[in-house]
Amino acid sequence: MLIVQSAAEPAAIRNAIVDLIAPAPISMQVAAAYVTQGGSGILLAALENAAGQAAFTAMPKVLVTSFDFGLTEPQALRQWQALPNTEVRVSGAQRLLEGSLLPARAFHPKLYAFSIDAQHCNALIGSANLTSRGFSVNTEAAWAERDIPRRQIEAAFTSAGFETVLLTEALLATYERLRIAQPPPREIQQEAEPVAAPAPPVAAATPLFRMAIANGTINPGNFNAMWVQGEALQGGSRNQLELPRGGHRFFGFVFNQYDYPDNLKIGLPVLRSGAHVWTDRRLTWHGNNGMERMNLPTAAQGGFNYADTAVMFRRLADGSFELIVTPWDSDLARSWRQASAQRNTLFRLGSIATNRVVGLL
Repeated sequence: MLIVQSAAEPAAIRNAIVDLIAPAPISMQVAAAYVTQGGSGILLAALENAAGQAAFTAMPKVLVTSFDFGLTEPQALRQWQALPNTEVRVSGAQRLLEGSLLPARAFHPKLYAFSIDAQHCNALIGSANLTSRGFSVNTEAAWAERDIPRRQIEAAFTSAGFETVLLTEALLATYERLRIAQPPPREIQQEAEPVAAPAPPVAAATPLFRMAIANGTINPGNFNAMWVQGEALQGGSRNQLELPRGGHRFFGFVFNQYDYPDNLKIGLPVLRSGAHVWTDRRLTWHGNNGMERMNLPTAAQGGFNYADTAVMFRRLADGSFELIVTPWDSDLARSWRQASAQRNTLFRLGSIATNRVVGLL
């Protein structure tokens, strides 16, 4: 399957990998030219969520990357080194010891492989580095393939690992010192920078979600994802997410009893996150504040802490929805906000007592 990511279609690389590792991988191998903490965090969070903490800890993990141009972040390499059952290999060690971060031959693969059983792997091969931009806003293209014979993947990593060496503390310390003296070239250093924070929306210029539905500007059911600014959620467990009036249409429900003064159940969308599946999450109408509300899974139920987050529902092929929760100022959340603003699908949640926003992608 061909995967294309852009600033208007953000996080397509991240989403493709999440789909490839479902329901649960047993090992991971990554070859990426450049690695940052932000990109590693996106990948490792998805992997741990899919496998579960114990299986994630136990599974073999391999990272092959480079010192080329000083783009890979030392703190990202330390992050990988600290993971149990993990091997980190690097290209460019000889040039590093010669006092240079300019490669004699560039190390440039981008290969992400996940074993699903003893004989087969799922893999993503393309242009995306293991950076937050590579997994969110960069224009990238990749091919996702399932059930590849594991021997082919092993052969590919043997080739990709040519002239790489195991990362040692001595090499990493030398890299940290030389990277200060030889910072990444300005022309390419943006690859390792965080996603820029989008400009705050101007309330007067941001349409109401329900009015955009009423005037025919949008049909939420035609979109693949809907995200909502979490901020402070309601309920004793802080897991009740207010949705805009009409938000139920994204999930495929039909509801029009907006004059009902109390609470009504609209439906039970199936939510997924990694190995977790929830079939009992109520989507309801609340007449007291004129909004819809989703009863999200609590942390005790395998869910998340939703304070100051962006909460996304991503439509999956089987009709369920991936629940993605990320800090409001994370690279992922910023990429969603930028894309919705560019596509004119950024809206105010409501008109009374809230400045929160919602977007469609």
